[in-house]
Amino acid sequence: MQHRTTTKELIAQSFIELSETKSVDKITVKDITTNCGVTKSTFYNHFDDKYDLMMWIYMEPVKNIISRINDTDYDFREALTANLKYFASNRRYLINALKNTLGHDSFINRAFEINRTLLRSFIKSFNGLERLPVRIDTLIKLYVFGTVGLECDWLINNMPIPIEEFAEILEAGLPDELKAYLHKT
Repeated sequence: MQHRTTTKELIAQSFIELSETKSVDKITVKDITTNCGVTKSTFYNHFDDKYDLMMWIYMEPVKNIISRINDTDYDFREALTANLKYFASNRRYLINALKNTLGHDSFINRAFEINRTLLRSFIKSFNGLERLPVRIDTLIKLYVFGTVGLECDWLINNMPIPIEEFAEILEAGLPDELKAYLHKT
């Protein structure tokens, strides 16, 4: 079956394309819409602003990767590996986003929050919990801050560590108490 590009995907691809030659902080909604041939109102029907678009570009693949954890043959390390492969294949765009956004709208601040929210939601759903214990929620925050920081360092500084080995290291940093919430027993 052939994949049809949605309007959201078209807008996202336009933004990524523009980021190849322009700093993301200099790209305007007008630039994005002109590049992909949609109107500004169409853009705003899908996204609040370009920062919302940036996070959607980041969140969609990450959300899909996290949702696959504990499928019959897909575990947490494979999710980490898939995430790193996504980062590696979008390295230029992600570095542009990391280096050229600041403050409340900074890419890294939003990436922390998205990863934390997605991991919290997955753990609650996977374990049938309405609320997470405060300790587990705090361990999630600790783990997410550490892994996102390391992943950014890996991207920006072009660390020569292979993806599979780096995923193994990221998994090794997962607190034991948190592991129990991520793996089927």
